[in-house]
Amino acid sequence: MVAPSRAVAALLLAAGLLSAPARANDSASELDAGGLILVPEPGIALASEDLSISLARIDVAYVFRSQVNEPRMVRIAFPLPPIDGRGLSFSALKLPQPERANFVGFTVTVDGRPIEPELEERAFVGEREVTDLLRRHGLPLNPLRFGALAAAQERIDKATWAELVKAGLFPDAEGMTEGLWRSEAKFHWLQTFPPGKEVRIAHSYAPVSGFHFLDLKEASRDSYRATYCLDDPGLATVRRLHAKVPSESGHLRAFVVPYIVTTARNWASPIGRFTLTVDKGNPEAVVSFCRTGIRKIGPTTFRWEAQDYVPDQDLRVLFVLPGPGPMGIR
Repeated sequence: MVAPSRAVAALLLAAGLLSAPARANDSASELDAGGLILVPEPGIALASEDLSISLARIDVAYVFRSQVNEPRMVRIAFPLPPIDGRGLSFSALKLPQPERANFVGFTVTVDGRPIEPELEERAFVGEREVTDLLRRHGLPLNPLRFGALAAAQERIDKATWAELVKAGLFPDAEGMTEGLWRSEAKFHWLQTFPPGKEVRIAHSYAPVSGFHFLDLKEASRDSYRATYCLDDPGLATVRRLHAKVPSESGHLRAFVVPYIVTTARNWASPIGRFTLTVDKGNPEAVVSFCRTGIRKIGPTTFRWEAQDYVPDQDLRVLFVLPGPGPMGIR
């Protein structure tokens, strides 16, 4: 597609976002999210990416460098994780900002200046779009807005509610207000890349992290240790934390923050410089993830770096916090 003023249109898409299923009774779902990916475009290189992960926030800063003599006009998009009410209504999942369409608090800057991207929201039952139907009846597109759904049942007459049940939006059971649709939303904006210049794009959002109860038996399993690359010193620290847990609790809090990086292989070239910084927040906590050559750079922070990086596996960052504490579920 050729854009005005000789600008060539390319497309930047955010990483595919998938919801992981909940473990039986003791685990929340986690929603995978990632950064920006570039459909092969030889004129624009990703010079660097700085990724910072904590339980509270994910921050990503990119430097794109145009290598051509004409401007490139690019549409950039960041999809929010899809929310499927059919699979998540009965999970312990809690969204960071459930009453907002932007439920992860996504923000973006370009060359240091905040921008307001457009937001596209749609809802589906299977492959059938129900966006207009939901809006016509004042229903939220996000099926995890439980308060709004309960209020809707109070004001919508029984005949209309029956039609909504027939349309597959709600369970066919009295008193059940769980939304059965899937919400899909994305932010997007047009970005011009000037010839021969760098453009710095940064975005930030709150991860939807999953938690699970963790005891020594689970932490010691080979499969568990392999999933998060929990080494012997890490397991030893988990044992020390577990020894401090009151006997009536018998478990630790373990949270998982996922981040998709393998979609970066769609870029035309490797990432020139990639830096990952993970902050565990509490000096007594355990953090573990699968990368080699990790350096501790502070009491709670760890760093991993690579040159000409082509990601070969996604990230699952494990945080094990001291004490049983609240789980933060709804």
